[in-house]
Amino acid sequence: MRNLRFAGIGFFLLASAMLAGQQLSSNPFNITHRLPERMRAAAAAVFAPVADLSDSSSNPFNVVPHRTPGVARGMSESIELAFQPLAVLPKGDALSDSFLFWVLLALLGFLSFAIASKRSIVVKAWRGFLSDNALSIAQKEASGFTGSTPYYLLYISFLLNAGAFIFLIARYFNQAAFNNLGFLLICMLLSCVLFSSKHLLLGVLQWLYPVGKSVRRYNFLIIIFNCVLGLFLVPFNFLVAFARGYADFMVYWTLSLATIFYLYRTVRAISIGQKFLSRNLFHFLLYLCTVEIAPVIILVKLAILASK
Repeated sequence: MRNLRFAGIGFFLLASAMLAGQQLSSNPFNITHRLPERMRAAAAAVFAPVADLSDSSSNPFNVVPHRTPGVARGMSESIELAFQPLAVLPKGDALSDSFLFWVLLALLGFLSFAIASKRSIVVKAWRGFLSDNALSIAQKEASGFTGSTPYYLLYISFLLNAGAFIFLIARYFNQAAFNNLGFLLICMLLSCVLFSSKHLLLGVLQWLYPVGKSVRRYNFLIIIFNCVLGLFLVPFNFLVAFARGYADFMVYWTLSLATIFYLYRTVRAISIGQKFLSRNLFHFLLYLCTVEIAPVIILVKLAILASK
């Protein structure tokens, strides 16, 4: 009898707690919209203080759209902005044809000075360009300050004219944006940095691995080919800049000529490094993609962006 009394009291307390729970304003299980119309009005009067279930703080089962919090939201919004690598370059169409003519004339004067330092240097560079034996002879004669200085002067002439050629190509595709002195100086600096970085990398390879003889020969091959290419760039820069009626032909012809030069140089370079291909094919391909192909692809991509 006593057990039944305790059981009744417990059932009464449990039922009271359940009824009190129905009055809580944070009860997420109140589905009043499915009740009949007359019962819905009564339920609305009873549960008037109940908070809006659309509020995620009162309804733990409510699914709300995701929002990126705090700093991450700002980062996600900044990602939507398009990356424009050419936005930092100086823009404008302030460089006159007369000033450009004097710049190219100064480059021609520097080339004349480089050739006058040793008149036979052009013949030796051309022979080294055509023959491996002549390249070996020129490399032996280029030892020391006296023997190497004429090649370095020709090489500097190439770097300056290559920068001028990059400027003229960008100017051809978008003259309104890239026809200014600042952009011309940046192109020349870019040419010097690219080729100097390549020679620096070759020096690091020569220091790290026992391939000093082959690297020195390849390094001199690059110098010879660029010296010869620089001789061709000087007149073609004048034609690209001032041959108005034949500008299209001269631009694409000069680009094709430079491509032929580098393809021929690649064939000559493979003949130097062919003994390493069987043992270090992966490293050779890694060097080829990183140093030879990647800079060309980057320059082509920048040219495409500049033309838009």
